[in-house]
Amino acid sequence: MRLDRGNNLAVRGLANLYRAESPEKASAWIAGLPPAQRRSIDDIERSLTNDRLEKQAQALESQGNWAQAAEVQRRRLALDPDSVWITYRLARDLVSAGERQEADALMRTMVNRQPQDAERVYASGLYLSGNDQDDLALAQIAALPRSAWTDNIRELEARLQSDRVLRQANQLRDSGDEAQAIALIKRQPRLGAL
Repeated sequence: MRLDRGNNLAVRGLANLYRAESPEKASAWIAGLPPAQRRSIDDIERSLTNDRLEKQAQALESQGNWAQAAEVQRRRLALDPDSVWITYRLARDLVSAGERQEADALMRTMVNRQPQDAERVYASGLYLSGNDQDDLALAQIAALPRSAWTDNIRELEARLQSDRVLRQANQLRDSGDEAQAIALIKRQPRLGAL
């Protein structure tokens, strides 16, 4: 089918129709377009590539091929360098592949680019708490003004605070001071009902 070279809306509409039918069909159709028309829908092409790579990464993750999954996540991140959640997934895959220092540096860089961005702080908090760094996660959350906290951040902060109190109570109990452990839990509004 020949399209009017100047009708980018028609090209975009057809690309989206093909995409709804089949991502493979859309990719094949886009590959056959002249360069100018391809450029007019490069966002759709990037999105199709990202979706394909995401499926690849998920398949590799489910097989435990963490290093390969991390490489696929790197390719996704190259398509969308500011994506908080691709960065998070790459960091998780790196940790699973034994590359903890690289993962930590990646997440630090991501959050330091915009330390007052709630989504970045939340993703970093999840990452840190998932890697036994609850105190760092809490410190990072505390550095964000409360007015910027989202429901997700509030829930994460509450969970981390509760976990901290439970760890302290367990330490007291394990050292033989069960009464003090119970008193500590009862003083916590969220834990007193346990």
